[in-house]
Amino acid sequence: MWNDTYSTDQNQFDRLGHPGRITSVLEYTGGQIDFTGSNYGYGGVAVAMHGEATASLSGGGEIPLDHLDVGGNIYPLSIAKIYNGNATSRVYIFKVQGTI
Repeated sequence: MWNDTYSTDQNQFDRLGHPGRITSVLEYTGGQIDFTGSNYGYGGVAVAMHGEATASLSGGGEIPLDHLDVGGNIYPLSIAKIYNGNATSRVYIFKVQGTI
């Protein structure tokens, strides 16, 4: 039987690229998450519930996420980390290619 190591769906994306601008998502629910190393490339934020969370931007400065609208808007932020959230935090961070 012929075995093509590049025939799986995931390898198709590796070979041909991702067709959309958003390629994956992380859900923040409290604590701290850093967007360096393997989490590099996340550049879109949608807030479902801020829960007092704050985003640090990669070029400096911070934005309390309660200043962003809740519900459906994706903000094109270059974030270094999100922190200070609590049990009510629910923030979605999207890995993007290019700009949103």
